[in-house]
Amino acid sequence: MRRIDSPANALLKEIRELGKKAKKRREEGYFVGEGERLLRDLPLSSLVQIFLGEDYRGELPHGLSKEDERIILLSKRAMESISNTESQQGIVAKLKIPTEKKAEGDFFLLLEDIQDPGNLGTIFRTAEAAGVSHIFLSRNCTDLFSPKVLRSTMGSLFRVPFSIGNLLSTVEELKKKGVTFYAMHLAGREYFYESDFSSSSAFMLGNEGNGLSDELSRLADEKIRIPMMGSIESLNVATAGSIVMYEVYRQRAKGIEKLFSGRNC
Repeated sequence: MRRIDSPANALLKEIRELGKKAKKRREEGYFVGEGERLLRDLPLSSLVQIFLGEDYRGELPHGLSKEDERIILLSKRAMESISNTESQQGIVAKLKIPTEKKAEGDFFLLLEDIQDPGNLGTIFRTAEAAGVSHIFLSRNCTDLFSPKVLRSTMGSLFRVPFSIGNLLSTVEELKKKGVTFYAMHLAGREYFYESDFSSSSAFMLGNEGNGLSDELSRLADEKIRIPMMGSIESLNVATAGSIVMYEVYRQRAKGIEKLFSGRNC
């Protein structure tokens, strides 16, 4: 097993740059993942190198042998130099940015210019749990492969298909396939639970400060909203998205008591 002791090593310098610079990630097609939970279920085909602290006693990604040549052992100082967390876990990986997959299924999200890493990560985690088929992101969303977003997704990024591109074109293409589009909007005429989501549906969620653009909102077949009491004008985008995702789940679930029997929520 190869070992690196010095933080000044050229390979570790590259890892630090990938962790900090979105432009470098886009240009080279790699990103850096950190933490046992995030890396546990990663597709081994995406793994380029994995760095383990000399005191690491946790699990390796499923299917990875201890003899794998991609494993590199690091001294404590070397590991600290590439970690992006205050309490590093001793496992960091260089990974290939996933190839975007063709959109399939009947439950879609469109995210326009989401800027907060925590919001984006929460949306991905909830999307996996609620059974979302595919997530479409505008090019102005915060970098999906930044350390903060990756930590927030808790590995859902590896399991929920996504595409990054022009949302207007996406709407046009999916409408040809019979998908109904719903805009989460304060001007919505109906509450979200009054709509029927049993058929193929897509939900538009907008920027934290500005909401959906008029250009995208106009393409919605229906604008829906969430009822609110008190002086609250709007909900956090991840919260609003989670509410409507689980309404879709609720409407489509069959034998829901059986699904949840014996499970911890």
